[in-house]
Amino acid sequence: MNDLNEQLNDILGEDGKNEAKELERLSEEYSDAENAPLPEAQLSDDVYNDIIKNTENSVVFEEKTTRRLKYQGSQSFAEVENPYQTDREKPQEKLEEYADFSAKSEKREKVKTFDEIGKSIAKKIFPNKSDSKKEFVRKLIADISVVTLIGCAVAFGIIFAQSHQADKQQKGISKQIIEISSAEQEEKMWEEFHAKYPNIVTPEGMSAKYAYLYALNQQLVGWVSIPNSGVDVQVVQSPNNSDYLKKDFYGNYSRYGCPFMDYRNDAKYLNQNTIIYGHHMSDGLIFAELSKYKKLEGFLDSPVIKFDTLYDTYYYKVYAVIITNSREQDDNGYIFNYTVTSFGSEDNFNDYIRALDERKLYTTGVDINSADKLITLSTCTYEFTDARLVIIGRLLRTGETTDIDTTFAVTNGSPHYPQIWYDSKGISNPYASAERWYPEEN
Repeated sequence: MNDLNEQLNDILGEDGKNEAKELERLSEEYSDAENAPLPEAQLSDDVYNDIIKNTENSVVFEEKTTRRLKYQGSQSFAEVENPYQTDREKPQEKLEEYADFSAKSEKREKVKTFDEIGKSIAKKIFPNKSDSKKEFVRKLIADISVVTLIGCAVAFGIIFAQSHQADKQQKGISKQIIEISSAEQEEKMWEEFHAKYPNIVTPEGMSAKYAYLYALNQQLVGWVSIPNSGVDVQVVQSPNNSDYLKKDFYGNYSRYGCPFMDYRNDAKYLNQNTIIYGHHMSDGLIFAELSKYKKLEGFLDSPVIKFDTLYDTYYYKVYAVIITNSREQDDNGYIFNYTVTSFGSEDNFNDYIRALDERKLYTTGVDINSADKLITLSTCTYEFTDARLVIIGRLLRTGETTDIDTTFAVTNGSPHYPQIWYDSKGISNPYASAERWYPEEN
């Protein structure tokens, strides 16, 4: 035995020796503890008997035993069905259900890219090769309709914005006019004006009321207004009759343009016929309300035209209103020339008046003679292409009031229109062979 221990010690070495001694010591302690007497409480017969009894009477339950069996029919527990319990009797049906759910999940998980979505939408909206002929035409018509509606909406938006801007601009221009009530006030205002605008040279004899407006545009010549109407606007004059067709008072592009006096007229001394042109705007601005004069009631409501030049204020009684053409092809190669600034002779003037009488829409009861000076307001009208509405007034005579005896006002039953008007109505022209008026050659 000693030889065997020596062999083990040789194998284990010094550390092994120590560990063996420790094991031997622990073994002796365990042996002593096992043989030691137990406390009295542990040797109690009652405790020992209880342990033996419980061990003998214990029942081993299988894992699958229910709580009801385990507790011998106790009513403390109720039958509860597990809604998530798999029905083992129908495995195939559950598998099919799961397969269907998986397929739907895969379908839901498939997400289209933005490019794919865009192509899909475009294919539904725009015509393509895969469409039937009927579907192709339907989409084409629908797309054209949508584009047209969008275009109209944009156009109306632009028109509305321009109208608002033009109206706002006009109100701003009106505020530049300063009413003068006395000679002292006018003198004081001129002093202030020249101090503020030392480089602005104003025409001799000009009224101070338009001085500040003139400083904004030196082509200003006056202001035209018609009581009981929306016509109340500045008038300019340039070296030609085209500058202000699409240019506003400040020189900026505008489809409203700016009312202008014929370049041949003289605002200070007035010609025999002063002509002012202006656009007929659909929103009621510029000369749009001249259209009221197409009816006799329009004249009765506004029988007088006021023209303020830079030098003086003039009133004109409306004499005639006509609708005429601006293109030769619309009246058998003829244009009635109402834009004559000087008639040359009394006879030519009287011939002009007779031509007016033939064309006027109604008689106003206002008389006229070759000594009178005229004002002519010209704007567009829409009875036919490039038609013109023309209002002619004669200057108030010395000592005459603006009162008009309207008892002689009467509608003309058959005014002379251009040939195109009769053609549009499908009726013959009773003036087809009428004498044509031409201005005298100077």
